[in-house]
Amino acid sequence: MMEGRVARAALQEPTECMMKYRTLWAIGLGAWLSVPVCGESGDARAVLEQATAALRAVQAVRYEAVGQAEGVLAQQIPSAQGTVTIVQVEGADFPKLRIDAQVTRAKESQSARVELVSDGKTVTLVDHGQKRYARADLPAGQSLLSNVQSILLGEFAAAQALERDTNGSTLKYVGSERAANLECDVIAAARGNPGSETRWWFAKKDHFPRRVQRVLGSPLGQTTLTTSLTALDAKPDVQDDLFRLEKPEGFADVSQTLNPPKPAPAGGGRFLAVGSEAPDWTLKTGDGREVSLKGLRGKIVLLDFWATWCGPCRMAMPDVEKLHQKYKDKPVAVFGVNCWERGADPVAFMKNNKFTYPVLVKGDEVAAKYKVNGIPTFYLIGPDGKILFVYAGMSAENAKKVDQLIEEALKKPPG
Repeated sequence: MMEGRVARAALQEPTECMMKYRTLWAIGLGAWLSVPVCGESGDARAVLEQATAALRAVQAVRYEAVGQAEGVLAQQIPSAQGTVTIVQVEGADFPKLRIDAQVTRAKESQSARVELVSDGKTVTLVDHGQKRYARADLPAGQSLLSNVQSILLGEFAAAQALERDTNGSTLKYVGSERAANLECDVIAAARGNPGSETRWWFAKKDHFPRRVQRVLGSPLGQTTLTTSLTALDAKPDVQDDLFRLEKPEGFADVSQTLNPPKPAPAGGGRFLAVGSEAPDWTLKTGDGREVSLKGLRGKIVLLDFWATWCGPCRMAMPDVEKLHQKYKDKPVAVFGVNCWERGADPVAFMKNNKFTYPVLVKGDEVAAKYKVNGIPTFYLIGPDGKILFVYAGMSAENAKKVDQLIEEALKKPPG
């Protein structure tokens, strides 16, 4: 799923970064892990169904957690250790939330205290290390969750908890292991992206997760995020003032940097229609070269609308790079269209992460033309300038479809 302009930094499959944030809440980092497994899928499915029932019955939960990422995207995911409280809100798209954590970011030797709360309508962050305060309405406020995404399990508040693992994966029962001093059933859910898998440790006594390990495979290597839970309480004592934070004296208020998402233009439909003419545009690359869609006529064009702060955007980028490398000597043009940026340098980000496909900067107006109301969003445009395919979010299946459509388009005679 995706970030309705911001990644739900919870943890299920890193698909769409947009849509309504009820869907977004249930996602974040990946459907992951590649390790030997054994047993029968029927056993795994039964365990997953029991866990799904237990999670859906939860009205409130509090747990201690430790989260850490390793691999190629590890620098984008802060490590964290702390307490998480999640409370369902009837009829709301987003739960009440409080997280008190020690967070260690990339290139920082020491952890810093981070407090984050949501009342179901806004998200507020107090970062004691950087002495900053931020408050934003949802869905824009979800970008603040990236500070604590390694310990946040959105499955505790998702209406469709574990649905992707249940319906869209190859399941295997690994066996019985201990986690958080409890005997657990361990299952592995492998999805379409090679090397990607999620491994769950569900306690036999209550069927709640005590550990989840997600591995995302990509052409650049794997990223592994492990979240371990202890002291889980499914009936915590919760008071309303728990979900309020005030700006400490002397802290900088950076709330103004969290711009609300721009609504899609009127005209109906979530995306521009497949088969319709793609709107023309002219943008500049990082080195100042002008590129226009009209000037690319005769080529197949893939546009990836993205931002450096968007977790699912970053996780989709290795697949975009793979397509660029595969077709760079063909009449195919792959571009990352940077939009909704918040001060970071997208060109430096691409270089530092060794992505070689060109980036087009200041793409907000083009994103509006293309009805982008969440990122990442992908448009595949044919040589005749008409839209061949469009989708939003990180999806290995859709990335494969794009590859297939490019192959088919290349086989067609010009004109």
